[in-house]
Amino acid sequence: MGFIRFWHGGYCFICGAHRAWGHIRSLVRARLILVLGLAVVGLLGVFHLKENDPETDGTFLPPCSFHEVTGLHCPGCGGTRAGHALANFRLGDAFKKNALLVVLLPFLVVGIGLEGAAWLKGPTYRGPRVRLPGGLAWWLLGGILGFWILRNVPLWPFELLAPR
Repeated sequence: MGFIRFWHGGYCFICGAHRAWGHIRSLVRARLILVLGLAVVGLLGVFHLKENDPETDGTFLPPCSFHEVTGLHCPGCGGTRAGHALANFRLGDAFKKNALLVVLLPFLVVGIGLEGAAWLKGPTYRGPRVRLPGGLAWWLLGGILGFWILRNVPLWPFELLAPR
């Protein structure tokens, strides 16, 4: 809503041509179109992952730079392959590729949905919001860093965290 401050009485001080955008409803409509467009792009991405196996067909995404340089696995390594397995409803395979993604993805999807709804409705939104209590963000960051370190330890229980 940063460009609203340039408006006065439905007249755009920047170009003067946007008199039709004077109502806040048109802003909500524009946000709705943007949110629906992003949802369609997300669904197309899921369908692309469902149909194209990154291990055999390749992918349009570049390989992990951290893994290419160091030979170690970052927290995201195996995420595309895990996404393919999840899109094909193979939860066990997805967990083998990237356990962190499988655990955090439902929370991310719900959080993005709630915050998208709040952004869409603006100040009139009265539904649930995503709020991380206290130090939960630091615990989450610590968990991601711990996962990053432990998946690179070459001992039996920890090597199960590396993408297979």
